[in-house]
Amino acid sequence: MRKLTLLLLVVSNSIYSQFKGIVLDESNKPISYVNIWVENENIGTTSNEDGEFLINTINEKILVFSAVGFETKKIKISNNDKVVLQTAIYNLEEIVITKSKGSIEREIGNFKKSIGSHLSGSVPWIYAKRFEFDGVYKKTPFLKNAIVFTKSKIKNAKFKLRIFSVMENGFPGEDLLKEDIIVVVKSGKIKNVIDLSKFNIIFPDNGIFIAYEWMIIEENKYLYKSFSKESSNTYSITYAPAVMVHKVETENTVAYREGKWISRKGSSLKENTNKVVIEPAINLTLTN
Repeated sequence: MRKLTLLLLVVSNSIYSQFKGIVLDESNKPISYVNIWVENENIGTTSNEDGEFLINTINEKILVFSAVGFETKKIKISNNDKVVLQTAIYNLEEIVITKSKGSIEREIGNFKKSIGSHLSGSVPWIYAKRFEFDGVYKKTPFLKNAIVFTKSKIKNAKFKLRIFSVMENGFPGEDLLKEDIIVVVKSGKIKNVIDLSKFNIIFPDNGIFIAYEWMIIEENKYLYKSFSKESSNTYSITYAPAVMVHKVETENTVAYREGKWISRKGSSLKENTNKVVIEPAINLTLTN
């Protein structure tokens, strides 16, 4: 049995490899904060400010690269250390641009009280909340602010705000912004108000997704104390900030994990032995 165990360990170590590389645009400039997933696996990382990344995975796996303003790219693990992303070509008809008056405001999203928070673990993922269109929004059609409630053990942690169109199948489509919105948050429980007014985006008739994206970068890293049956002093690596969550009656969210969008229908949080549907604490301010 000992010999068999040793053999399995050797084989296991041999099929794993450390893939180190850099993400570049077509002009050979590094792309910061690109989230990278192993397709169909709960493994991922984020490129740093210089576009560099390091990931441990099994040989022959597929890596998925996603960044605002660029086409999603899939590559097979190889010795190639440069990954070039192509600039995305968007259908501008999906976005209506005009000028806001800003004299009337309306807050939507229904967040009032949190019941907990979601950590990233050590994998980048996107938590997207869908906002349905309502006829009353015609009086306040512009997106003014995104309001995101976070909880962080460290100061100056960063997350990425994404805004997506809604596809016919109900999943997020194209990014409605063509640039990254990187939000730096304070420690503790914080209400983050992100100004969107300069983009002059009108609320689409088929709805919109506002998404919270974790980044697996060194400045977000910290040790999280967890409890298990074996020990009360168990520490795990996780990445700040956490997003606050609240309970709702129906599931209105999807997640991007393992290199694809996944429905969260049926997801729940156990609270006082009662299962409740949860969603990220995100509101929107609309204006005219």
